[in-house]
Amino acid sequence: MSLIDSIIDTSTKLFKNQGIKDVKMDDISSALGISKRTLYETIQSRDELIKLCCKNYAMQLKIKFESVLNKEYCSTFERILTLNELYIRHIHDTHKSFLEEVKKNAHCDPKKKEHDELQFEYFERLLKEGQESRDGKLPEIDPSLRPEILSRLLVSQLKAVVQDPMFDYTRMSYFDVYSTSWRIFMRGIATEHGQKVIEEWIANNHKMTL
Repeated sequence: MSLIDSIIDTSTKLFKNQGIKDVKMDDISSALGISKRTLYETIQSRDELIKLCCKNYAMQLKIKFESVLNKEYCSTFERILTLNELYIRHIHDTHKSFLEEVKKNAHCDPKKKEHDELQFEYFERLLKEGQESRDGKLPEIDPSLRPEILSRLLVSQLKAVVQDPMFDYTRMSYFDVYSTSWRIFMRGIATEHGQKVIEEWIANNHKMTL
C-alpha cells in the first residue's frame, strides 16, 4: 500500500470512529508513525484529506453493498434484508459528524445524480429477480407491482427514517426503527412464498441488537 493510501485508510478509520472535529493531524501522523511534515508533504491540507476520506468511505460501502447484491445464490429477500442490516450497522458504527461530511461531499459531487440512479438500478434489478420464477422457485415479490417504483420507495424510506426528527435515537435503537419499517414494507410487496422467506430470515437473524 502506498503512503497516500495508508494515510487515507488510517484517517478514514479515525474519522469514522471519533468524528471530524476530534481527530487532529497530529493524531493521524502519530497513528501512521510518520512526521506531521511528511503528512503535509503528501496531503496538501486537512480539508483535502477529509474529502478523500469521504470518497474512500463511500467506495468501501459501495463495494460491501455490491458484494451482497451479487450473491445470486441467496433469495431476493435475503439479499435485501442483509442490505438493511448492513445499512443499519453503517449508520450505527459511524460517528455522526463524519456521516454528515460524507453526505455533504456526495451532494457536491457532480456525479451524484448518476450515483443515485445506479442505486435505484441495483434495487430495481433485485426486485425484478424477486418477481420471477427461477430454478423451480416461486416468485417472492408480487409480479403486478412495478420495480422502478418500488426501488424508489425503498430508497426514499431509508432516507426518511434517517432524516425524520420524530425518531429519537436516544430512546429507540436504529435496529428497531429500520427493521420495523423494512419488515412492514417487505411484507406488503411479498407473495405468500416471499412471506415465508422473510419469516425464516427474521427467525435466523433475530439476535441482532444495536
